[in-house]
Amino acid sequence: MTAFIILLFFCLICGAGGYLLRQADWQSIEEENARYYTADGYHLYYDRKILRRLHRQESATNKTNE
Repeated sequence: MTAFIILLFFCLICGAGGYLLRQADWQSIEEENARYYTADGYHLYYDRKILRRLHRQESATNKTNE
């Protein structure tokens, strides 16, 4: 029984220590993630089909205006 309590105490200490070590700097994460989004809110990787279509539409409109 004593060994179980010591083991449980050790697991709690390790869990609390692991939690404290994994505290994330959310501001730097958001800054890093912001690099992958356009001003319109499209993600450069996941929305690439939409962005390609928008780029083609812009190109077509620019060619007709010239």
